[in-house]
Amino acid sequence: MVSLVYLFNSLLYANTIVMLSVGLTLTYLTTRVPNFAHGSLATVGAYMMFTVAAVVMKESLVSGNISMPLVLGFVLAFLGGAFAGLMEYLIVLRPLKRRGTGSLGLMISTLGVDIFMVGLLNIYADILRGMRPATGVSRDWWLRSYVLSKVAGIPVGVWVSFGVMIGCLTLLYMLLTRTRFGIAMRASIENPQLAQVLGVNVDLVNMASWIIAGGLAGLAGALMAFVVRINPVTGSDEVVAIFAASIVGGLQSLLGGVVGGYIVGLSSTLGTKWLGDLVGVDLAAYKRAVPLIFIIIVLLVAPQGLMGVDWSRLRRRIIGGRSVREERLTVPHAR
Repeated sequence: MVSLVYLFNSLLYANTIVMLSVGLTLTYLTTRVPNFAHGSLATVGAYMMFTVAAVVMKESLVSGNISMPLVLGFVLAFLGGAFAGLMEYLIVLRPLKRRGTGSLGLMISTLGVDIFMVGLLNIYADILRGMRPATGVSRDWWLRSYVLSKVAGIPVGVWVSFGVMIGCLTLLYMLLTRTRFGIAMRASIENPQLAQVLGVNVDLVNMASWIIAGGLAGLAGALMAFVVRINPVTGSDEVVAIFAASIVGGLQSLLGGVVGGYIVGLSSTLGTKWLGDLVGVDLAAYKRAVPLIFIIIVLLVAPQGLMGVDWSRLRRRIIGGRSVREERLTVPHAR
């Protein structure tokens, strides 16, 4: 039997994977680069939240007694992630693309960016520890106190995570569908060469997509601090789950990122818990294998992801197959 606490933690974790998956899908759609440093962008946002909690407001994370304004922490998390994402594009990816580097080379460069960012985050963690020894730690910390306090029987962290996620996805939807810049961004995604001929600044669109994706990752990292212990490599550890969510949903669809995020996030937590209880073995240590299993299954069965499957055609084929079989069973053979 899954406890309510475990259910709430699973939902909170799934919300962070959804936001990270949507951001990863957005940058892939605009620049065709699978960003392996996307998880580290989330860690940047988490440490911005830590900075507000432990340094600016001078509170101790050890006691779990944090009374900081959440808005300030989330604003810094968004700005930190957005800035890191923009710098990754401007300093590394754009120069390489202009020199004719292919998709494989760009993908490998993001691995180098991830290693570099982990090193910077370790340095920043050491600096924070020197600035505020009273915090006790600058690694393996979390904002658990927001999960423990409840409103209407539901932890505050869950309310905040759903509010931030729904708000961000709604604003992103409005941007893409109700603004001229959103139309230009969708045109750049569909056909960048034609969009550039029509006067769309494709490079500006690419920069905007990396800013938005980095900001979403930063917010997701701040939310992840409610349920996961944060250290400089936390984002790198979650990158497989992020990619799995995008692949399951379909790298060509932002909605697929939402669907894949919930499938991977909930199955990694609730799925392993339920299966472990069923067989009488604690499978929590193996939850990171779940995203890999999803990647393998989806690439074998539906390489375009769930959003790439023609469900209406599949339904017609299933119904049609049943009707043919029923007809064969009911209609006698002519002699």
